[in-house]
Amino acid sequence: MSNPQWLRCLQILAEKIPEKEFQTWFTPLRFGSIKADTLTLVVPRRFVMERIIGHYAQPLQLAVSEAFGASLRVLFQVDESDGATTSASSASVSKGAPAPVAIPSQSVPEPSRYNLPALSPLFTFENFIEGRSNKLARAIALSIAAEPGKPAFNPFFLYGPSGVGKTHLAAAIATRLAETQPALRTVFIPAQLFKQQFAEATIANRQSQFIRFYQEIDLLILDDVQEITTAKTQQAFFHIFNHLQLIGKQIILTSDTSPAQLQGMEERMLTRFRSGIVTEMEQPDVKLRRDILQAKIRRDGLRIPREVVDYIAQNVESSVRELQGIINSLMAYAVMDDCEITLPMTERIVARAVNLQKREMTPERILRAVSDNCHVSVRDIQSSSRKRPVVEARQLAIYLAQKYTGLSLAQVGRLVARRDHSTAIHSCNQVAARIQADRTFRNFVEEIEGSLK
Repeated sequence: MSNPQWLRCLQILAEKIPEKEFQTWFTPLRFGSIKADTLTLVVPRRFVMERIIGHYAQPLQLAVSEAFGASLRVLFQVDESDGATTSASSASVSKGAPAPVAIPSQSVPEPSRYNLPALSPLFTFENFIEGRSNKLARAIALSIAAEPGKPAFNPFFLYGPSGVGKTHLAAAIATRLAETQPALRTVFIPAQLFKQQFAEATIANRQSQFIRFYQEIDLLILDDVQEITTAKTQQAFFHIFNHLQLIGKQIILTSDTSPAQLQGMEERMLTRFRSGIVTEMEQPDVKLRRDILQAKIRRDGLRIPREVVDYIAQNVESSVRELQGIINSLMAYAVMDDCEITLPMTERIVARAVNLQKREMTPERILRAVSDNCHVSVRDIQSSSRKRPVVEARQLAIYLAQKYTGLSLAQVGRLVARRDHSTAIHSCNQVAARIQADRTFRNFVEEIEGSLK
């Protein structure tokens, strides 16, 4: 079905979006229907819908409003019955009518001057893949989602490098509470937008109204709190933070560094950040990266060879976001070229996005690095010695080999320390527990990891 207003909408988008991106992500869209205040668009594959929601929601919403002369709710309907091929670029056909997914509203009605970002429908606990690097953080998040405001977890300060899933996990709490306790007033806001709002309130001489708005909510999630660096913005946030904590409202903060390493932040703020629970999310290991890839592939109904998944998991190390970006790139090339996804194609795409000029991470390299830093010989590490320095070096070598080589625990135990599977498990657990409890030891391990990379 054609629709002149939808055609006009596509023309508007074509003028605002680079041609290659428009051809890849918008030409597959089809007009479905328009009823009351809802526009339904049909997409051939779920990952196309996810890409549009994640990267083009705002320009699409604006183009729809301009073309149709009204602010419409946009729904996506995934329908693969329109001649989808059986190539690797296509998703499997789902049984029954696929559930529609909406572009979330871009603002809250009250007060209208505080436009708040909508939560991505993809940021849920169900879509968050658990691994050793995020297990504790996820458990705490689930506890908060079940009972927000518990003193032990308030505030919840979540930190780690970019792309490990901090925003996803924090947003999943808000998403779950919207389902289970819809009466709660929850605000999820990036620190940059918070700063912008406060600057606008200051210019309009409405600082008191601004602070009061945030003091009246039930749950505040501030993403990238390290960007709140100016004295006046910190002062406003201090009053908001104090009030919410005093009346038992939940506060969640994400940051790229721990409170101890935050720069330009007043000490009174840092003290309050540490008054609840501080939890780190680390970069995903090989196993978690593989699990994340496989979960995305299942969710999107894709068919990607196992060797491609293994190659990406082994070579794309920095973040979950980068893993997803590689999959999106693969799918875009497969759609444009109407071809299967192959390992050579994957190698080319990964090489453009990731620096592969690095030495292979082998058990031998890890043994040498641990030996050099712990001042214990490789021979001693692989011996039966029970001396404490030797045991600690042995456990650390097993832990790092399991984390970085992608070998099974049985293989790691045998190759690294000539030990069995149960010893390897015990070693990994001991090191992981010590990393959590001992900051000095954690810094030491991070230095070894840095030298290996």
